[in-house]
Amino acid sequence: MPPAICQPLVTLASRVKSRSFVRASARAEALGESLMTLFEILGYAALILLIASFFMKTIIWLRLLAIASNAAVVIAGIVRPDAGLLVLGLAMLAVNVWRLVEMRQLVGAASAATAGQGAAVNIDWLLPFMRPVAIPQGHVLFRRGEVADAMYFISSGKVRIDELNVEIGKGTLFGEIGIFSVDRLRTATAICTEPCSLLLVSAERARELYYQNPEFGFFLIGVITRRLTEDLEKAARK
Repeated sequence: MPPAICQPLVTLASRVKSRSFVRASARAEALGESLMTLFEILGYAALILLIASFFMKTIIWLRLLAIASNAAVVIAGIVRPDAGLLVLGLAMLAVNVWRLVEMRQLVGAASAATAGQGAAVNIDWLLPFMRPVAIPQGHVLFRRGEVADAMYFISSGKVRIDELNVEIGKGTLFGEIGIFSVDRLRTATAICTEPCSLLLVSAERARELYYQNPEFGFFLIGVITRRLTEDLEKAARK
């Protein structure tokens, strides 16, 4: 082909390639700007969720918002992509999910620990902190107004609570109200009406468990609430 014809064709081809390159570059730049915008949105979302978590009044909602914030960080690390940001987001996400699972388990354990109306109290997990004592019939465990130094669980036998005019038997936990009352004094007199086999936990140990173990705190709330409800029902029947 003559050079006079080839030269214009070469020039035209060069211009087409140049324009295609410019268009491709423009599309890549636009895509980059789009990704950057998404990255910024995720960053702001993570920050807003994190700040909102500080205003939550319950730990579960705090954890849920923190998890959402961590998820936004993880997605941002994928979009960027940024390995450091991704690892940081995954680490924070794992910690918050773990803490949330722990809290859910605690709530479930507390629900199981707070025995329902008429149900026997399950103290299997409390046994390592208790010691067995054998009490003869007619023995006065404690009198009203005395210092509350222990609480008891009845393995066998019966105990009469004089002031309430009630008799309690196997599977009953009692003596806890005096330990946690303001003055720490007994509110009633307890007498063994039969030979009793009891499990005892000292007041000092009970208070230590209460401060260190939230499950034990929920357990006591359930026991005391149930006892007060039963007393009210008995008073209403009278």
